[in-house]
This record gives sequence, C-alpha cells and structure tokens, in this order.
Amino acid sequence: MAEADPQHDDADRWLRYRAAIEHAGDGFFVVDRNLRIVEVNDTLCAMFGYARHEMLDRNPLDFATPETRATVRNQWQSIDRVERRRYRFEGQRKDGSRFPVLVRSVTHRGANGAIDGSVGFVTDLSEIEQAQQTLAASERELRSILDNMQDTYYRTDVEGRIVRASKSAEKLLGYPIEQLIGRRLADLYCEPGERDEFLRMLEANGGSARQFESRLRRGDGTVIWVSTNAQYYCDAAGRVAGVEGTTRDITEARRAQEELRLAARVFECAAEGIVITDRALAILSVNPAFAEMAGVDPARAAGQRLADFAADAAGEDLEARLRRALAERGQWSGEVRARRADGGGFSNWLSVSTVRDRAGEPTHCVAMFSDITERKASQARMAFLAHHDPLTQLPNRLLLRDRVDQAISRAARSGTTLALLFVDLDDFKRVNDSFGHQTGDALLREIAGRLAHCVRETDTVSRYGGDEFVIALPDLTDVGVVERVARCIAEQVSAPLHAGGVEVRVSCSIGAAMYPGDGEDCDALVQRADASMYAAKRAGRALA
Repeated sequence: MAEADPQHDDADRWLRYRAAIEHAGDGFFVVDRNLRIVEVNDTLCAMFGYARHEMLDRNPLDFATPETRATVRNQWQSIDRVERRRYRFEGQRKDGSRFPVLVRSVTHRGANGAIDGSVGFVTDLSEIEQAQQTLAASERELRSILDNMQDTYYRTDVEGRIVRASKSAEKLLGYPIEQLIGRRLADLYCEPGERDEFLRMLEANGGSARQFESRLRRGDGTVIWVSTNAQYYCDAAGRVAGVEGTTRDITEARRAQEELRLAARVFECAAEGIVITDRALAILSVNPAFAEMAGVDPARAAGQRLADFAADAAGEDLEARLRRALAERGQWSGEVRARRADGGGFSNWLSVSTVRDRAGEPTHCVAMFSDITERKASQARMAFLAHHDPLTQLPNRLLLRDRVDQAISRAARSGTTLALLFVDLDDFKRVNDSFGHQTGDALLREIAGRLAHCVRETDTVSRYGGDEFVIALPDLTDVGVVERVARCIAEQVSAPLHAGGVEVRVSCSIGAAMYPGDGEDCDALVQRADASMYAAKRAGRALA
C-alpha cells in the first residue's frame, strides 16, 4: 500500500483548516513579536466593525477600551512565561460602542524556540447563550490546531499492539510516545468490553468504524471520552495487518451534552416558574413549576401572553414596561402580582431576559417567576415588630417618637396643641407576685385594649415599657379633651379585670404634658409627663 506524501497532506490540511478558520464563528488573530496584528479572519473584522486592511499591522491595544488596555498589555507581557492565556477585556468597535470579549491565545514559537508572537480566538460575550456554544467549538478548534492541526493518529498490529502514533497522542493519553509504542491498546480502555464492542463494529461494518465513542484512562489516571474513526489496513499481500485510525478527545463535548441534559432537567424540576416566549412575549413553553403556580395546563399556556399571568405591582402596563426595558437593556426584573387561572393572585419576583442569535437579533425571552408571598409576609411581620410591642401589639417607643415628631410639626404650623399622657399602673407588681407573670401579661393586654377605647383613631396609645403607657393626643383645639381622656383611662383601668382566670383590680397614676408649653420635642414632653405622673402618685391622685 503506497504511503501518503506528508508534505502534500500537511498542505492539504492547512488549506482545510484555513477555510475553517475563515468561516469560524469566533474571531481569529495572529500577532507578531512586535505586537502587530498580522492575520485576522472575517469574523473578527465584523465583530469590531473594521475592514481587514484596517486591522492589519495595528496594535491590539487599539481595539480595547482605555480602561482595559492594561489587561491586554499584561497578557502580552506574560507570553514568555504563560504559554496559554485566557482573559477578558472590554472591546471597542469602530463606531465607539463597547462590548465584553473573551480571548483565548497561545504563544507561538519558531523552530528555534524563540517567540514569534501569539495566535488565538476572540469571542463576543454580549450574546451569552451563543457564547456558550461557540466557546466549546472554538476551544476544540484551538486544541486541534495546537495538536499539529490534526486528530491523534494511531496504528495497531493484528494483536492490538500500538506500532505507530502521532505526537499529539502524548497530550491525549498522557504518556510519552516511547511508552505507547508496543503497548496493547486494550490496556488503555476503562472497560475491556468497550474494546470488544469496537472490534465487533469493525467486523460487522466490513472493516470500518465511524464515531465510535469509548472511555480511555490517561497516564495520570483520569478518564477521557474519545471518538474514533478507524479501519483495517492490509499488508502487501492483501492480508489484514491491523487497525489504523484517528481519535479525538470529546470529553468537553460529552460534558456539554450532559450540561444540556442537566439544563433540561433543571427546567423540568426547578422550583421557580420558568416561561419561554417568542420575541413578542407570546408563550412558547412553561415548566411544571409555572404550570402548578399559575394553575394552568402547559399546553393551554402556549400562545397566551406573558402579561396574561402577571400584573405590574406599581399598576403600570406590564407588557409595555417589559417591551421598553427589553429593547433598551435586554432584561427586566421587578415585583409583580402573579395571576392564577382561577383569578387569584400572589406576590412574585419576575425576571425576564432576552435571548439573541449569532447576529445579535432577539429571538426569544426567558422569564422566571419566584413566589415571594412568604418573604413579603415575613418582611411585613418584621416591620410590624420593629415598631410595635410584641405583647400588647401597641406602638413601641420608636413609633411613638415618630408620630409625636410629626404631630409637633403639624401643631407648629396650625397652632394646635399636642398632649402626652404618661400612665403608670400602681399595683402591677402585686399582680405579678400574687398570680404569676402569665396573669400579668394577660392584664397588660386587657388594659391595652381598654386604653384604645378612650381615645380617637388618630391618637396613639403606646406601651412605653413594663407597666407604663404613653398616649399622644395630637391636633387638639380644646385642651379640656385631655382631662376627659385621663378620667376615662382611670375609670377603665380601675374597673375589675378578669385575667388569667382570676379577677384582679389595679389603679393607675397619670401625668400630662402639653406642647408647646411643657416642651418642644418628644423627649422633653415625655420627661415632663413622667414627672407629672410621679407627682400624682405621691399625692395619691390618679391625675396630676
């Protein structure tokens, strides 16, 4: 069998790979040792908006934004130390627009080992979903170029021993070539049965096997997936002398397939509702979580509008708001009121993102619904507890101060009066000591309700601490109201109370302070009312 001309094969391979590079989805470049671009493909030109002649012989820094040129410069300065580089920077197109890019480059050396420059690929990260697909493709292309621009070639004899292998086999299998020659190929398989299956395929297909996938164990113990194209080769007498073929590492491709399967599984199993729409926000598909959340059959959801299942929390036209945001930024997120098929609603956090094709044109949208009903309830509860007494549910000191400050501001403008009543229970310690704290707590809750019956809806009854209450009476034009409220409080508190299964009686002492005569801020008024209350207690009267 005549041997192929290596020089002719290399030239033919270079032409094929050159054509592949020109049509690659990523930009390709070659930079010489003087940091000048000497080769680009059409994709790179289109990516940056320049004609080929406008990019050649220019410094790569010219195509980076001023803020990220240092990153590119540092990468170039490291080519003598770092053979393979992977980094991101912000590119700047001819029209001045900016976009994120990923560069994967390698140091290129001449036959004498001296650095000739750098070669690599550029990926436009603006198209996130497409970038994930083209990244894997460009990485495979780059690996092929680095491995002598060909897959790993091997040949075995009739007993399955390796008699020839290309240099790239060292990288593929992790062994020096001299350790591979003479070794049984079957020893590299993770499972002997896979080798047997490969040989059966050869026999069944007339001595040829295409894209046979199997697992090999590398010298360091790691396992890789490979795809093999192989056939029998014969000696001069026409007898089968062994097997020869090419093998390609497809571990990353298999991993990508697994990731796609995982993504599909996540779509099906995600707790959040996921909706895929067309560019006009018409629903194409929904996951089970959304179907359950919205109470709709997935097949019936298809064709409906995304806005049919949600309303803007601020009351705006949700679809119009989404269209504006997607056109301007490509994404939107915010709180919405999700709608069920039965007309019910619940709080959700909606995130919508645009999916684009290779040309940057929007093709789909992905929306994610996260039920925040419990979170909203928790936030409301926390906000309530921050401003209210947990035992009596009355406003606490913080909320009292806020309302008093507002009342003082109104009174200063309108000339009205603000009154504070400081109420202290006289016999509360006796109740706790005699009947226990549970009865004391029940007593405080009962008194809190009675105090509320003595005031207007615009007044504030607060628990100031322990057995002390402060009542704010804002916007008064008749100060006689203060005495009437105080008498009502004294009567309500002194009336018999049934708390904790027993009847108890307590009394109270009340002090009063008026704005502006007794003070001009909350602290001053509280102190004055407190002092007045103690004066009443010492005098044995309910009200001072």
